[in-house]
Amino acid sequence: MSFAHTTRIRVRYGETDQMGYVYYGVYALYYEVGRVEALRSLGILYSELEQKHQVLMPVMNMQVRYLRPARYDDEIVVETTVASMPERDIKFRYEIRNAAGELLNNATVQLCFLDAHTQQRIDVPDVVREAIKAYF
Repeated sequence: MSFAHTTRIRVRYGETDQMGYVYYGVYALYYEVGRVEALRSLGILYSELEQKHQVLMPVMNMQVRYLRPARYDDEIVVETTVASMPERDIKFRYEIRNAAGELLNNATVQLCFLDAHTQQRIDVPDVVREAIKAYF
């Protein structure tokens, strides 16, 4: 079992390079949008996670594969998947496709959980575990 969520994004002019392709560094922002919206769909707001629950989620690792370019004004689909129940860390997998369904990019981003006060690693917070456990 796994959890998956889809987000649509329209490529803006400022996200492209001189060739009209999405600049490679912008994909990390697309992953973040996918991640935030996926968590929102589970009832977890990043702002509440940070402010109410005092939990931070820094990126530990990111692996990306660029296959085809996205271009200015394309509508892209970001599919965000959590393939296994998070314990100490959480891994998000991403597939970005264009309107024709062609795979443009895929990535895995690993985040850990930190106590906002101590900056020390913690296990997956109960609020996250409870929201996602039904998918595993």
